[in-house]
Amino acid sequence: MAATTIEPSPNPGGERPAGKAKAEPAAPVETRVYWRAVVRTGGQVGSTRERDRVEWHLAACPAPGEVGSHCTEGRHLIETVGHPDGHCIINGVCGLCGAEAPKED
Repeated sequence: MAATTIEPSPNPGGERPAGKAKAEPAAPVETRVYWRAVVRTGGQVGSTRERDRVEWHLAACPAPGEVGSHCTEGRHLIETVGHPDGHCIINGVCGLCGAEAPKED
């Protein structure tokens, strides 16, 4: 029997030839964010908890109760919705949006 030869076809579609699979680079891993829920009660804890308020901070927030521990966006959120929604200043920058600490007047 005569040997047959298979001619390679041109690769117009940009397909990879059969063989070892190309390792795709992994998607960049985002830094995990740890949260802290601070519950403020409106006095003695009773059966109705309608006066309780939950504030969301980053776990590394050094002082959740101080307005100065939050970026401009966090301060705006404290004034409007009552909590900074994680916009806490950690090591001089907001741990959520990356904004620098606001300058104190």
